Amino acid sequence: MQRITRIPRLATNYVILSGAEFISKIMAAVALAYLARVLGPQSYGYLEFAIAIYFIFTLIVDSGLSFYGARELAKNEVLLPRLFVHITLIRSILSLLAFIIMALVARFIDQPQSVKVLILLYGLVMFIVPWLIQWVFQGRDMMRFVGLSQLLRWSVFTVAVLLLVREPNQVWYVPMIEGLALLCVALFLLRALLRYFGFPRYRINSRDAFGMFRQALPIGASEVVWAVKVYFATILLGFVIGGPELGWFTSAHRVVIALHAFVWLYFYNMLPSIARTSQQPITALQKLMRVSIQITAWTGLLLGIYGAAYAEVGITFIFGVQFQEAGHVFQVLVWLIPLALMSGHFRYTLIGYNRQKLEFYSALVGAAVTVVLNLILAPRLGMMGAAWALVISEAVIWLVAYYFVRRTIAVIPVFRNIWRPMIAGIALTAVLYFLMQVNIWLAGVVGLVFYSLLFVFAQPDLSNSLRSIYTRDQ
Repeated sequence: MQRITRIPRLATNYVILSGAEFISKIMAAVALAYLARVLGPQSYGYLEFAIAIYFIFTLIVDSGLSFYGARELAKNEVLLPRLFVHITLIRSILSLLAFIIMALVARFIDQPQSVKVLILLYGLVMFIVPWLIQWVFQGRDMMRFVGLSQLLRWSVFTVAVLLLVREPNQVWYVPMIEGLALLCVALFLLRALLRYFGFPRYRINSRDAFGMFRQALPIGASEVVWAVKVYFATILLGFVIGGPELGWFTSAHRVVIALHAFVWLYFYNMLPSIARTSQQPITALQKLMRVSIQITAWTGLLLGIYGAAYAEVGITFIFGVQFQEAGHVFQVLVWLIPLALMSGHFRYTLIGYNRQKLEFYSALVGAAVTVVLNLILAPRLGMMGAAWALVISEAVIWLVAYYFVRRTIAVIPVFRNIWRPMIAGIALTAVLYFLMQVNIWLAGVVGLVFYSLLFVFAQPDLSNSLRSIYTRDQ
């Protein structure tokens, strides 16, 4: 009998995942902020450089197989043994290839010995990745295990970092701690697998395995493109500049990536609403987009303006005085968040209307722009050039996705929905500029009250519109 996923279960799953993500982000922030303070800008920058390489290779090892496995298992539960055996096999082979490539990179790159050791140790961690089987529990709607695995990983990582890493020359402990955390997750998930399903047994079929890999590869390609867009600047700066400047850039970049997770959660929650409008007149989509663009424009501009105004204070508070220069980078990078909020409306509209290929093209264009601009700007302008390359590429993604939506789905106005918050943002910037010369904390409070009043008077019906769209008839 076909299972029916009910709305209460979807809501519960979302609460579990978002709650686990929020707590995990806090623990990760604590661990990385501690590492930055202990290691200093140069060692921390090299650590982030190695992590960027490691992260891209984890996506290559996965190659979209986690998403594919969860999707197929959700359709048919009896496929678990076949999926588990072949997906684990494919990922194990890919992890071996990833280790070999990372070992070669560590051997031949022109970097300090400590960086080479970091890359090699992260290469060894790759052998644990195939056994991270969250996709099994995702496919069976057992999201509590996905959330618990995330909490377990960052709890082990954070506690071990705080206990073991005491000085810069202990930076090589970090990939070992990462391996320990992932090993704990793998053992936890395997134990849950044995308890609820038994150990899956299935005869290996090379043709079957290749077919799965071929079907999952487009998903994996999209993930790798995203990773290149996000982390290419870090890798390039590691090669061409290095030193404290790499640490300053990566610390600011790390904060923005953490904030970006909540952008993803917003559109992850909104995607079903977008998909439902595809079965309704196009005016339903336009109404949904109008309200969402307006509310995210108000919030995104508030975050961008305050992030830029208090960048130096915030970065110094998190990472310490030695990272003060990172505040200048954060003043630029923080604008990725409002731009991602805008581009997300059009990217997820393409997904919701079954135009995934066009969404991939927009991401591919953005990644290409990131690479080209970084190659031009980073060697000349250093970390500030890399920051501007990322921001410009996000704006390009917005424009390309907007074009695809306008051409294939509908016209969704932008300027008429953002001009009010833009004017309010300009006014808020002026208020903060003048009041911060008196007292930065007074400026922050007064500015927030001022901006809130502008919101209420400029668009008093917005909260009612949100309630009417997101409240579902029972």
